[in-house]
Amino acid sequence: MKPPLPADCTLWSLRGSLKDPKEFVRQVLGNMTGHQRDCQVRLALDSKPSGPDYRIEFFIYDTIEGEQVALPQTAAIFKGRAHTETLYDGTELDRPWSAEAMTFQEVQHLLGQLRSSKELDKVSLKPRRP
Repeated sequence: MKPPLPADCTLWSLRGSLKDPKEFVRQVLGNMTGHQRDCQVRLALDSKPSGPDYRIEFFIYDTIEGEQVALPQTAAIFKGRAHTETLYDGTELDRPWSAEAMTFQEVQHLLGQLRSSKELDKVSLKPRRP
């Protein structure tokens, strides 16, 4: 069975498919906040585009051959429908996960854009006075 989401999907690429994009992204960002902004979010490819499951990964920094690299480690997995954390075992980690992820700052920027577009939509719907 082919996963319903593209292999490189992110919150950005799914923003038009989310049931309530602004609220979904806001709750994801809220779940990322406890990781001192040094984290990223990755989507489960076998979930629905209207509210995909996601995992938050924090970074462990190491020096490999003289270069500092960030190694992502799973911190938590959330059910996208209600943003509830799920206890995970090997089966959750074995699910197909997106090859792409978004950092805390990228999710924060996306939320700002979604909020701005809502404000613009409200402004454009106001009737003009003669």
